[in-house]
Amino acid sequence: MQKKYKIKLPSKVVMVDYDEEEGDLYIRFKEAEYTEGEPSDDGLVIFHYSDNKIAAVEIMDVTAF
Repeated sequence: MQKKYKIKLPSKVVMVDYDEEEGDLYIRFKEAEYTEGEPSDDGLVIFHYSDNKIAAVEIMDVTAF
């Protein structure tokens, strides 16, 4: 994913959540009260930022990867 989207992801993971019904995977790298989401160009991933750093990644329909 880092190569495809040319982005460096944090190595520490705080929480992972998978929605079986939708197939979405949410990976949180740090606790943040508020994040701002920015979708990738292809719309498959949403990068969530807090203080200009990646706080979480949301992969829409993980089966597409």
